[in-house]
Amino acid sequence: MMTTGADFMRVLMINSNRGFVGGVERMIHKLSMEFIDQGWEVYGFFENTANIDNEFDRVFTEIITSSGSNPEGIVQHYKKLHIDLVFIHKFTDPAVLIKLQAHFPTVVLVHDHEYYCLRRHKYFPFKRINCSLPFNSIYCSVCSMLMQKRSDGWHRINLGKSVQVLNSIRDCDLFFVLSDFMKRNLIANGFDEHKINIMLPHQEPAAELEAPSGSVPIVLYVGQLIRGKGVDLLIKAFRELRHPAILRIVGRGNDEEYLQRLCEELGISHRVQFAGWMSDLTDEYNSAALVCVPSRWQEPFGLVGIEAFAKARTVIAFDVGGISQWLKHGKNGLLVRAGNISGFTKAIDSILGSPQKAQSYAGAAVETVKECYNRDLHNQTLFDPLNNLIKQKRSNR
Repeated sequence: MMTTGADFMRVLMINSNRGFVGGVERMIHKLSMEFIDQGWEVYGFFENTANIDNEFDRVFTEIITSSGSNPEGIVQHYKKLHIDLVFIHKFTDPAVLIKLQAHFPTVVLVHDHEYYCLRRHKYFPFKRINCSLPFNSIYCSVCSMLMQKRSDGWHRINLGKSVQVLNSIRDCDLFFVLSDFMKRNLIANGFDEHKINIMLPHQEPAAELEAPSGSVPIVLYVGQLIRGKGVDLLIKAFRELRHPAILRIVGRGNDEEYLQRLCEELGISHRVQFAGWMSDLTDEYNSAALVCVPSRWQEPFGLVGIEAFAKARTVIAFDVGGISQWLKHGKNGLLVRAGNISGFTKAIDSILGSPQKAQSYAGAAVETVKECYNRDLHNQTLFDPLNNLIKQKRSNR
């Protein structure tokens, strides 16, 4: 059992989606496992069930899925369970948030831009460039046209509710982000700088680092299949490669059918594999020659990158958001100017055509994980702020 000297706690994890959807849910699962290793109990409260995943569910002592129509009843239930800490990820019900804040210490891990961007992606739809502006009701309403695309179509945005959610999230006791980029975003959007902590994620380097398998090198993408992740940009870049390769796409999302059609239109369907969602990515990383992060939106961090680093895989990514926090161009991988498809093609070709360069970057990638994303630093940046908050709250009772 991993120990950090923390007292026993009952932690309530809160998120919009129950089940594995993307990086948010994977992080919830991983943190819950770490809390259980501490001997803590973890409870789950979700607004909806995205997927029924036994692996996801089994980490929780109890799971409630509710639209939050009875905030007082929800709070009373968790008071009876003696919850010590509420750990919020993505949530959209301000009435429940406000009630929880009145009774429990509240912590938020800000995974993305959804709280302060009505479009969620910090991306201008018409200019096709990333947005660096803080939230403003007027121009954000114009940019989004108060419409939001979801898996089941377009929905009207409730501006008043969005502002309420942002304000209630700002009132929480503690915030975690994974990068300096996200910390700057929170400060620009009115979050208290003194409450913001950078949590360094942890990756354990593989005990045995395997060379890529297969006669034809595999270019790997792992993540959601949505426009902001830029998989279409990767497909277009892949088409122009000089070196033979297979593109393997692991994940699921709204754009899957569109991406499959795009491969057909470009005449590369026979070289592109859609593998679907996988909870265990070990074999995927071990088989890959390199891993691509082609995001067009401003990635808050890009966890898939250090996962690949831990497996000694070279990463190529567009230079957006917090990716440059861990990916240092020409040292442990390659950064490409945002949206530069031809540049991405050249970067992939340069790795496929130079095994020595790939090996050098892969070695540096493993060292990055060992030095910057080890367990000790992770525990320090996660558990120290949590323990300090709990001690402060208990002393004020």
